[in-house]
Amino acid sequence: MILFETLSQPYIILFVIMSGFLSGLFFDISYIISFLCNDNKIVKNILEFISVVCAFIVLFIVNQIFLYGQFRLYVLTFFVLSLTLEQFTLGKLIAKTRNWCYDIFRKFSQRMIKLCKRKRNSKQQ
Repeated sequence: MILFETLSQPYIILFVIMSGFLSGLFFDISYIISFLCNDNKIVKNILEFISVVCAFIVLFIVNQIFLYGQFRLYVLTFFVLSLTLEQFTLGKLIAKTRNWCYDIFRKFSQRMIKLCKRKRNSKQQ
């Protein structure tokens, strides 16, 4: 049994890192949804709680499948490091893209509102 666990450690680390990135995406999705809800504190806290629970479930499942339920410190370390790395790399990119799309949408909607007001004013006169 010890030889099998030693030979599969690179795969275990790879899957733990991938699960950390996946959990980071849960947090990014929760940030996007809370942004769409105008950063309501209640919605934000509920979504962060759900993201933490989902991250724990992903870590638990990966631990059960690949380590047969034996919890090791390196699993937690690589999971937290990959989740943090995702937040600082891909998470920042997603946030900038979200803000860019929001700015474009706001400019477009303001132009459409002005256009509708002009048409309405011209019809009234």
